[in-house]
Amino acid sequence: MEKKAFITDLYQRTEKILNLAIEQYQNLDEEALSFAVDEQSWSIAQCLAHLNTYGHYYLPKMEIILAKPNQVSRAAYVPGWLGSYFVKMMDIDKQKKYKAAKQHQPQVKNAYAEVTEFIDQQETFLKYIKAFEVVDVNNIKIPISISKLVKLRLGDVLAFMVMHNERHIHQIRNIQRAHSNALTKRTVSATLAL
Repeated sequence: MEKKAFITDLYQRTEKILNLAIEQYQNLDEEALSFAVDEQSWSIAQCLAHLNTYGHYYLPKMEIILAKPNQVSRAAYVPGWLGSYFVKMMDIDKQKKYKAAKQHQPQVKNAYAEVTEFIDQQETFLKYIKAFEVVDVNNIKIPISISKLVKLRLGDVLAFMVMHNERHIHQIRNIQRAHSNALTKRTVSATLAL
C-alpha cells in the first residue's frame, strides 16, 4: 500500500476515535462508564483500560524509535504475514471473541482516569503516526506485548493498534446501546409502578 495513503488512513481513523472519546466518553458519568451487561462483559471503562495497557506497552517503544536517527523512507507499506494475521483477528466483522492476555486484563481503579489516559494516549499516537510518515515501517520491528520473542513490522503494529482500538470502540457502542436500553426499562418500570 502506498505509504502516504496508509499513514493518512491510520491517522484519520485514530482522529475519529480520539474525537469520539473527547465528545462522548469524557462526558459520561461514572454509572455509564462502569455499566456492564453482565458479569462476564466489560464496561466502557474496562474497554478503555484494556486499550490503555496496549498504549503503555507500544507507545514508549514507538517513542524510542522516533528518538533514534532513522533513515528517511517513503517506501510503500508491505504487511508481513504475521502482522496481517493479527490485524485480521481484530476485524469487527468477524465478531469472534478473544480472551485478553493476562497483562491486558483491565484493572479499573478510577473510570474517569481511564478515559483521560485513553485520550492522552490517542493524542500521542496521532503524533507518532504522523511522524512515521517518513520512517521505514517495513524494516523496523517491535516485539509484541504477549511474547517478546515475536516481532512485528512497525507498520503492522500501527495497523493492529488502530484496528484493535476500532474493535473495542465498536464494543463500547454496544455497551452504550445496552445501557440506554436498561435506563429506558428502568424508567418505564418506575413509571408503571406509579
